[in-house]
Amino acid sequence: MSTLTAGDVVARIKTNLGFPWRTATYRDTFKFGGPDTVVKGIATTMFCSYDTIRRAAEQGCNMIIPHEDTYWNDPDKTDVVEGDSTYKLKTEFMREHDIVVFRMHDHMHAQKPDFIYVGAARALGLESKYETAPQSHHFNLPETTLGELAAGFQKKLGDRALRVVGDPKAKVSRVQLGVGYATPTINSPDVDVIVSGEQQESDGFLDSPEYVLDATTLGIPKGWIMLGHNISEEQGMLEMAQWIKSFTAEVPVQLVRSEEPFWAPK
Repeated sequence: MSTLTAGDVVARIKTNLGFPWRTATYRDTFKFGGPDTVVKGIATTMFCSYDTIRRAAEQGCNMIIPHEDTYWNDPDKTDVVEGDSTYKLKTEFMREHDIVVFRMHDHMHAQKPDFIYVGAARALGLESKYETAPQSHHFNLPETTLGELAAGFQKKLGDRALRVVGDPKAKVSRVQLGVGYATPTINSPDVDVIVSGEQQESDGFLDSPEYVLDATTLGIPKGWIMLGHNISEEQGMLEMAQWIKSFTAEVPVQLVRSEEPFWAPK
């Protein structure tokens, strides 16, 4: 039986990053349990939801490495939720199943290349041969229509709640990829379509639906495809799982998908 601890796993992650650990991070820390917990299996995931934790435990994984927060606030402050019944039930389950949670967010995005972008591009079929420069996340694709491009992405991802702004018949080829909240500006002359995770619908900076609507009305082919935060970044956690597996042979390592949280009524 392996005696590998969560602290051992984190130490290996830090060693294999390729750059110094940022000790000031408040995100990439233990959120439940601690370094002495013996690890039976490791599950990477996007959202550290109760359902994800439950399914990971069912598959023999008691170390969860999520990209996002556990307690519904970015710093994972527990004092603001400790009286909440959902918090109590969630932490009770984790305690009963010897779960340890260590978040990986800031250091994932600091890696070169960023696993999140690598996973998103792979899942969307944005091949490196179309990327205009390494890690630019800018792709010159064979010409298609905005509608066909969005439909292709939806089919590849199984995205139930994908949203699109722009004329579906517009001819497009130049795509700028963003993930999560990282939505690039749409007014760049070498960009026809922005593909991103999520973004506010107004009061941004040249990254709003209104700009696309105005450009479309004026005959300028522009489009915005919003995948959703989870969908845009989840495949990066598969990259993370494969990376951790390369230096953690003692226990199984896998992606446990947190799945898309949104659905659309029919």
